[in-house]
Amino acid sequence: MELALVRHAEPDRSEDPEHRRDPGLSAAGREQARAFARRLRHEDWNALYTSPQRRALQTAAAVADVSGLEPTVETGLAEFDYGRPYIHLEDLMLPGNELMAAFRREDFSAYDTDAETIRRTSCEAIEAIISKHPGQRVVVVTHGTVINSFVGSFLGSKRLVFHHPTYTGITRVMANRRGDREIACLNDSVHLRLPWPALVEQEIP
Repeated sequence: MELALVRHAEPDRSEDPEHRRDPGLSAAGREQARAFARRLRHEDWNALYTSPQRRALQTAAAVADVSGLEPTVETGLAEFDYGRPYIHLEDLMLPGNELMAAFRREDFSAYDTDAETIRRTSCEAIEAIISKHPGQRVVVVTHGTVINSFVGSFLGSKRLVFHHPTYTGITRVMANRRGDREIACLNDSVHLRLPWPALVEQEIP
Protein backbone atom coordinates (compact mmCIF):
# COMPACT_ATOMS: atom_id res chain seq x y z
CA MET A 1 0.00 0.00 0.00
CA GLU A 2 1.00 3.63 -0.45
CA LEU A 3 0.93 6.12 2.38
CA ALA A 4 1.16 9.89 1.83
CA LEU A 5 2.23 11.47 5.10
CA VAL A 6 1.58 15.20 4.98
CA ARG A 7 2.50 17.91 7.43
CA HIS A 8 -0.32 20.40 8.05
CA ALA A 9 -0.28 23.86 6.42
CA GLU A 10 0.90 27.02 8.18
CA PRO A 11 -0.99 27.79 11.42
CA ASP A 12 -2.43 31.17 12.26
CA ARG A 13 -0.80 33.51 14.77
CA SER A 14 -2.90 34.87 17.59
CA GLU A 15 -2.39 36.65 20.89
CA ASP A 16 -5.42 34.85 22.31
CA PRO A 17 -4.06 32.16 24.69
CA GLU A 18 -7.01 29.84 24.06
CA HIS A 19 -6.68 30.14 20.28
CA ARG A 20 -2.96 29.41 20.51
CA ARG A 21 -3.73 26.07 22.16
CA ASP A 22 -5.24 24.83 18.92
CA PRO A 23 -4.76 27.30 16.07
CA GLY A 24 -6.37 26.95 12.68
CA LEU A 25 -4.68 27.91 9.43
CA SER A 26 -3.37 31.33 8.48
CA ALA A 27 -4.32 32.92 5.15
CA ALA A 28 -1.07 31.60 3.69
CA GLY A 29 -1.80 28.21 5.24
CA ARG A 30 -5.21 28.02 3.60
CA GLU A 31 -3.61 28.67 0.21
CA GLN A 32 -0.96 26.03 0.91
CA ALA A 33 -3.71 23.54 1.76
CA ARG A 34 -5.56 24.35 -1.47
CA ALA A 35 -2.38 23.93 -3.52
CA PHE A 36 -1.73 20.58 -1.86
CA ALA A 37 -5.32 19.46 -2.46
CA ARG A 38 -5.19 20.49 -6.13
CA ARG A 39 -2.09 18.37 -6.54
CA LEU A 40 -3.83 15.26 -5.17
CA ARG A 41 -7.20 15.63 -6.84
CA HIS A 42 -6.22 13.82 -10.06
CA GLU A 43 -4.83 10.85 -8.12
CA ASP A 44 -6.93 7.97 -6.80
CA TRP A 45 -6.97 7.76 -2.99
CA ASN A 46 -8.94 5.35 -0.87
CA ALA A 47 -8.90 6.98 2.56
CA LEU A 48 -8.04 10.20 4.38
CA TYR A 49 -6.87 10.37 8.00
CA THR A 50 -6.09 13.41 10.11
CA SER A 51 -4.81 14.49 13.48
CA PRO A 52 -7.50 16.01 15.73
CA GLN A 53 -5.70 19.37 15.90
CA ARG A 54 -7.31 22.23 13.96
CA ARG A 55 -4.31 22.96 11.74
CA ALA A 56 -4.42 19.35 10.52
CA LEU A 57 -8.22 19.16 10.35
CA GLN A 58 -8.40 22.25 8.16
CA THR A 59 -5.63 20.97 5.89
CA ALA A 60 -7.44 17.65 5.53
CA ALA A 61 -10.71 19.50 4.82
CA ALA A 62 -9.14 20.99 1.68
CA VAL A 63 -8.36 17.46 0.47
CA ALA A 64 -11.85 16.28 1.37
CA ASP A 65 -13.35 19.11 -0.70
CA VAL A 66 -11.69 17.91 -3.90
CA SER A 67 -11.58 14.16 -3.28
CA GLY A 68 -14.95 13.46 -1.69
CA LEU A 69 -13.22 11.44 1.03
CA GLU A 70 -14.49 11.75 4.59
CA PRO A 71 -11.60 12.52 6.97
CA THR A 72 -11.13 10.01 9.78
CA VAL A 73 -9.76 11.59 12.95
CA GLU A 74 -7.04 9.57 14.67
CA THR A 75 -5.89 10.85 18.06
CA GLY A 76 -2.57 9.02 17.79
CA LEU A 77 -1.62 11.32 14.90
CA ALA A 78 -1.61 14.40 17.17
CA GLU A 79 1.59 16.33 17.86
CA PHE A 80 3.12 16.16 21.33
CA ASP A 81 1.99 19.78 21.93
CA TYR A 82 -1.70 18.80 21.77
CA GLY A 83 -3.55 20.99 24.29
CA ARG A 84 -0.54 23.25 24.85
CA PRO A 85 0.17 26.65 23.26
CA TYR A 86 1.48 26.23 19.72
CA ILE A 87 4.86 27.78 18.89
CA HIS A 88 5.76 28.28 15.24
CA LEU A 89 8.91 26.45 14.23
CA GLU A 90 10.21 29.68 12.74
CA ASP A 91 10.07 31.22 16.23
CA LEU A 92 11.66 28.19 17.86
CA MET A 93 14.58 28.42 15.45
CA LEU A 94 15.51 31.93 16.59
CA PRO A 95 18.93 32.10 18.32
CA GLY A 96 18.86 31.51 22.05
CA ASN A 97 15.45 29.83 22.22
CA GLU A 98 15.65 27.57 25.28
CA LEU A 99 12.73 25.38 24.21
CA MET A 100 14.44 24.56 20.92
CA ALA A 101 17.64 23.81 22.80
CA ALA A 102 15.67 21.31 24.88
CA PHE A 103 14.16 19.76 21.72
CA ARG A 104 17.63 19.28 20.28
CA ARG A 105 18.54 17.40 23.46
CA GLU A 106 15.30 15.45 22.96
CA ASP A 107 14.09 16.76 26.29
CA PHE A 108 10.29 16.96 26.06
CA SER A 109 9.72 17.21 29.81
CA ALA A 110 8.04 20.61 29.36
CA TYR A 111 5.28 18.66 27.59
CA ASP A 112 5.19 15.82 30.13
CA THR A 113 6.44 13.26 27.61
CA ASP A 114 9.65 11.85 26.16
CA ALA A 115 11.09 10.87 22.78
CA GLU A 116 10.41 7.15 23.25
CA THR A 117 6.73 7.76 24.01
CA ILE A 118 6.34 10.13 21.07
CA ARG A 119 7.88 7.63 18.65
CA ARG A 120 5.88 4.69 20.00
CA THR A 121 2.55 6.53 19.86
CA SER A 122 3.19 7.84 16.34
CA CYS A 123 4.30 4.47 14.98
CA GLU A 124 1.39 2.61 16.53
CA ALA A 125 -1.12 5.03 14.99
CA ILE A 126 0.39 4.85 11.50
CA GLU A 127 0.93 1.10 11.57
CA ALA A 128 -2.74 0.67 12.52
CA ILE A 129 -3.74 2.68 9.46
CA ILE A 130 -1.47 0.57 7.25
CA SER A 131 -3.01 -2.65 8.56
CA LYS A 132 -6.53 -1.40 7.73
CA HIS A 133 -5.76 -0.58 4.08
CA PRO A 134 -3.80 -3.37 2.36
CA GLY A 135 -3.21 -2.60 -1.31
CA GLN A 136 -4.75 0.87 -1.02
CA ARG A 137 -3.56 4.48 -1.15
CA VAL A 138 -4.06 6.59 1.96
CA VAL A 139 -3.46 10.26 2.79
CA VAL A 140 -2.49 11.05 6.39
CA VAL A 141 -2.44 14.70 7.50
CA THR A 142 -0.37 15.02 10.63
CA HIS A 143 2.63 16.81 12.16
CA GLY A 144 6.38 17.06 11.76
CA THR A 145 7.37 15.01 14.77
CA VAL A 146 4.89 12.27 13.93
CA ILE A 147 6.31 11.96 10.41
CA ASN A 148 9.87 11.96 11.74
CA SER A 149 9.00 9.34 14.35
CA PHE A 150 7.52 6.88 11.87
CA VAL A 151 10.00 7.33 9.03
CA GLY A 152 12.97 7.41 11.39
CA SER A 153 11.83 4.16 12.97
CA PHE A 154 12.41 2.11 9.80
CA LEU A 155 15.34 4.16 8.53
CA GLY A 156 17.18 3.45 11.76
CA SER A 157 17.56 7.09 12.78
CA LYS A 158 18.82 7.51 16.32
CA ARG A 159 17.34 10.99 16.40
CA LEU A 160 13.62 11.45 16.86
CA VAL A 161 13.64 14.47 14.51
CA PHE A 162 16.10 14.09 11.65
CA HIS A 163 14.54 16.55 9.20
CA HIS A 164 12.09 19.49 9.23
CA PRO A 165 9.07 18.84 6.99
CA THR A 166 7.77 21.81 5.02
CA TYR A 167 4.18 22.95 5.48
CA THR A 168 2.15 20.48 3.35
CA GLY A 169 5.34 18.60 2.50
CA ILE A 170 4.51 15.06 1.32
CA THR A 171 6.44 11.96 2.36
CA ARG A 172 5.34 8.88 0.43
CA VAL A 173 5.93 5.48 1.99
CA MET A 174 5.35 2.09 0.40
CA ALA A 175 4.37 -0.60 2.92
CA ASN A 176 3.57 -4.29 2.57
CA ARG A 177 2.19 -7.04 4.81
CA ARG A 178 5.67 -8.48 5.38
CA GLY A 179 6.55 -5.35 7.32
CA ASP A 180 8.75 -3.77 4.65
CA ARG A 181 8.67 0.04 4.63
CA GLU A 182 10.27 2.07 1.83
CA ILE A 183 10.40 5.82 1.16
CA ALA A 184 9.29 6.85 -2.33
CA CYS A 185 9.90 10.55 -1.60
CA LEU A 186 10.69 12.69 1.43
CA ASN A 187 9.15 16.12 2.08
CA ASP A 188 8.03 16.84 -1.48
CA SER A 189 6.57 20.37 -1.63
CA VAL A 190 6.76 21.12 -5.35
CA HIS A 191 3.08 22.15 -5.30
CA LEU A 192 4.10 25.25 -3.35
CA ARG A 193 6.54 26.36 -6.04
CA LEU A 194 4.85 25.57 -9.37
CA PRO A 195 1.67 27.06 -10.88
CA TRP A 196 -0.31 23.89 -10.27
CA PRO A 197 -3.79 25.15 -11.18
CA ALA A 198 -2.65 26.19 -14.66
CA LEU A 199 -0.56 23.08 -15.23
CA VAL A 200 -3.25 20.69 -14.10
CA GLU A 201 -6.02 22.29 -16.11
CA GLN A 202 -3.90 22.44 -19.26
CA GLU A 203 -2.48 18.94 -19.09
CA ILE A 204 -5.32 16.87 -17.65
CA PRO A 205 -8.85 17.21 -19.02
